[in-house]
Amino acid sequence: MKYSNNHLIEVNCGFQFLEETLPWDSTFFGQYYEKIKESGFSEKEERKGVQITFNELLGDTSKSSVATSQIEDQVIFRNAEKGFAILMGKGRISFHCVNGYSGWDVFLNDFILPYTKLYKALGLGNGKRQCSVVYLNIFAKNVDEKLSNYFTIISPLEQSFGVEIISSVQRVVSNEKNLLIAKLNSKVIENTQNINLECGAVCVNEDCLNNPDWIFQANQTHEPTSSFFEAITTDKLRREL
Repeated sequence: MKYSNNHLIEVNCGFQFLEETLPWDSTFFGQYYEKIKESGFSEKEERKGVQITFNELLGDTSKSSVATSQIEDQVIFRNAEKGFAILMGKGRISFHCVNGYSGWDVFLNDFILPYTKLYKALGLGNGKRQCSVVYLNIFAKNVDEKLSNYFTIISPLEQSFGVEIISSVQRVVSNEKNLLIAKLNSKVIENTQNINLECGAVCVNEDCLNNPDWIFQANQTHEPTSSFFEAITTDKLRREL
């Protein structure tokens, strides 16, 4: 089934390199930017990494445990005209369409394929590689509408209980190739149900993780997402898209 895609706020495909062989250097940000800026990626936003420390008291106030989380520096490169963005960080790169998504084949061949080649030209992207594909959807429904009329992952509730003002559900399904992930969050604001639905997949198959062909891996990860979306939504919703 073909949809207008007006409900999509973002589609992204990301690669994480679990065994990168080339030591990371922050100068890779600038080197990659030099390769892509002439093709419309003229906007660059740096996100500085931060270190977060958590202290947990152990009963004795003189003692505590300390957990530290380090978030690496990241840079976002944007092509505002095409609605594309690339997020790059240590051991990872992801490709985002935030406006005007016109289908997977275009997204893959016109965006992911050429810009992964430029990334690999830096010597990056080696070893075992994880891939994820995510579709982010947004819907607005009247407060009187039941969410279960639109989403199969929501159980119906009797209206006699009142208005469901906040809903949150996550489903994760595992098969031999992928993890399929659906996350739904809904909140009522001024008699409107504002619904965010995340639908995607992460590759888990060893043959796929080790395959040198990035495009093969992306296709394998993406392959079940359309049928998964149709499984977690109803005919009523899909007829409106």
